[in-house]
Amino acid sequence: MTTLFGVSQAVFDELKNQVDRLQTDNKTEFANLQKAIDSKITDSEDEAKAIVERVAALETKALEKDESIRKALETISNCSNLASEGLESIQGHTASAQGYTKEIEKFLDKASEYLEAIKTDTEGANTSVASIAADFTTLKAALVESQKLPEQIESIKILLDESKTANENIKALLSHSMKKKTEIDVIHLETFGRDVKGADGTVTHTDGLVDELSGAYSTLESRSNQLLEEIENIIEEISENHETLLELERESFKTFINGSTEHVDTVKSQLTGLLPGAMAEGLSAAYEKKKDDEIRSQEKYEVSFRVSIGLMVGVSLIPFIVDLYLLFGKKLDIIEVINNTPSMIFSILPLYFPVLWLAYSSNKKLNLSKRLIEEYTHKAVLGKTFSGLSNQIESLSSENNARDELRTRLLFNLLQVSSENPGKLISDYDKSDHPLMETLENSAKLSESVETLSKIPGFSAITRIMAARAENILEQEAKKVEDGLETLADAKDKA
Repeated sequence: MTTLFGVSQAVFDELKNQVDRLQTDNKTEFANLQKAIDSKITDSEDEAKAIVERVAALETKALEKDESIRKALETISNCSNLASEGLESIQGHTASAQGYTKEIEKFLDKASEYLEAIKTDTEGANTSVASIAADFTTLKAALVESQKLPEQIESIKILLDESKTANENIKALLSHSMKKKTEIDVIHLETFGRDVKGADGTVTHTDGLVDELSGAYSTLESRSNQLLEEIENIIEEISENHETLLELERESFKTFINGSTEHVDTVKSQLTGLLPGAMAEGLSAAYEKKKDDEIRSQEKYEVSFRVSIGLMVGVSLIPFIVDLYLLFGKKLDIIEVINNTPSMIFSILPLYFPVLWLAYSSNKKLNLSKRLIEEYTHKAVLGKTFSGLSNQIESLSSENNARDELRTRLLFNLLQVSSENPGKLISDYDKSDHPLMETLENSAKLSESVETLSKIPGFSAITRIMAARAENILEQEAKKVEDGLETLADAKDKA
């Protein structure tokens, strides 16, 4: 294999090929970069100009590197040519090789220098390629970022609008906060007071709520201390009174217990004595209760009866009062007033009859209550009498034959009295208490009695006479009513 100054031809060719490939790759990358720049220019002119300027600088730098590489290649070619010429000269002048040894050594040194320079240029070229690749990556990232510029501009516009709105809100909040600060300052002055400096340099402090509260607190504290002392004194006094009252209550309780024991013993003895007549005592208590109920009912009926009598008197005075008013107030003739009186009496009958009904019913119930009170009182007295008689019968000797007979007769009398129902005194409970209805019922009974009497021989003449008299009375009463109605009609016509 041909070797030039210790460097093989294959290594030299491979180095040359690498340099050519680097040059070709650099040119291709520059071309692609130029196309990418031309195709991806955006609206951002400043950034595009900066990118173009940077690419131009990189291209200039790459051209400079390319030029240096080309010069190195030319130098290598020259050296190769020189080496070839030297080789031919060496081959042609083998005999004179020793004479040219020094020149060959010089050429070797120079070739070594050129080789070192080539290596240095190669490393610089590799560094430039790496820098170009990094710059290309940066350029691509810048292009990608430049595509996002419109969206970022829109976002910036939105942020600008929001910042304007926020600025307005901040201004409003600032104004509101200034007002609040003024109010807070006023409240602070009212709370903590203020110091006013006079013309002579003296400072006068105006009390605020804090000062007033401090004074009030001091007053309350002193008052509370006084109250605590008073409370302690009162507690001591109450404790002493409590001990005294406790002793008194204990003594009173002991006395009460002793008295209650005696009372229980007394009641026990009484109950033991009343055992034979316990039923009679129960009946007497029931009758007493019913008597008390009837007394309360009687009082209500008395009040109702008195009120109804008063109302009847009041209703009866209405015509009299009206006549006095017409006679003295209106100055009417007394004859005219007397003629108008019957019609006035008829006009107050709707008021008079309900009051009359109330009075009649109250009177009837009042009499019934009196009768029931007497009945219940009588039964209660008999029950108590039975209790006393039972004790007396029990006190008789058991050998006395009259004891059983007396007990049997006494029990029979008690049963007989108890079996009598006071409710039998309440008669005609299914009939009305209205006086008019009772009058009609009595009239019906009278007519039935008259019809019964007319069927008896000898009484028919009497019944005819009574019927004739009744008809005369009815005719007279009817005539009076007709005269009264005519008078009333004449009075109305005159009015």
